[in-house]
Amino acid sequence: MTVQAPGTEGPTFRRFRVVAVSEDRGVELDTIYGTADGIDSALDTFRYLGAGDTEVSVRRAEVEGTRAGTMRPRDEHIVFWVGDGSATIEDVDTGDALAVQPGVPVLLSASRRYAFTADVRTVTMVHLSDRVLRRALVRRGHVPTGPVVLALESTDDSARRTLRDVIRAHGGPVMDAALADSARQAVNTAIADAVVEAFPVVPSPTPTGRGSADRAAEWIRTHADQPVTLRDIADAVGISERGLQNAMHRRFGESPMARLRAERLDGAHRELETSGGDLLVADVARRWQWAHLGRFAAAYAERFGEHPSDTVQRSRWDDVLR
Repeated sequence: MTVQAPGTEGPTFRRFRVVAVSEDRGVELDTIYGTADGIDSALDTFRYLGAGDTEVSVRRAEVEGTRAGTMRPRDEHIVFWVGDGSATIEDVDTGDALAVQPGVPVLLSASRRYAFTADVRTVTMVHLSDRVLRRALVRRGHVPTGPVVLALESTDDSARRTLRDVIRAHGGPVMDAALADSARQAVNTAIADAVVEAFPVVPSPTPTGRGSADRAAEWIRTHADQPVTLRDIADAVGISERGLQNAMHRRFGESPMARLRAERLDGAHRELETSGGDLLVADVARRWQWAHLGRFAAAYAERFGEHPSDTVQRSRWDDVLR
């Protein structure tokens, strides 16, 4: 039997629970882990529990049996470690392979494909949104200009110990539905910072020398749910406000603030579309810096062809029909 119980205790908090017999793990896990092509497995039992919000969540799987397959690109980055047994991970795009050691964290970047084999009993996972990792990289002075890709393994023993300590200290609070929003944001930030400190950035194959408009667009995407001014964006890419305006118009045919508005609408749409009907439109609008609910609803309908409440209703039905 597969059960997913969205948490009702907070606007983005969710619990995850899957208990399966034989090989029937449920379609939602295939979506989360990019395994829609199927898994070659011999499962006796499977138990999967977790909780968290849209930025950071902690999951644990207990398995009796073996698995092998390929993970397509996914929405979230995943840090995991096994408690016992043996596993291998191969980056399909590069051919880099890693024999997974018990207790040693491994990172799977959201945009990469991975082939895997596993014969382990327990796996602990921390899921991180692309947005929360981008922010952490920016805090370290690295502005991503393409997909965020981090190394499979960490070779920095000190940073790896720090990561374990941070997850050990904050894993419980992440899964606590009663944790206040401000405290949850601080916990998520601490975990994301520890992750990007431990796992090196893999250089993007995208040609270097990207212009200020591209850098500004990336910065806007990363900070869209925060209070942002034109001056903030210009300072982040090191040019004047007028220079930024001109660069964005030449490159994208739009102003920086128009791009910010679109990113905020897209972020709100993603949350409402995957909410299972459990999020309040007003809460999502405020989280994406829309102070006036009527203006948000009108802009949303213009961009997506439906009102926010329609998206919520559709998401609710999609969740019921799964």
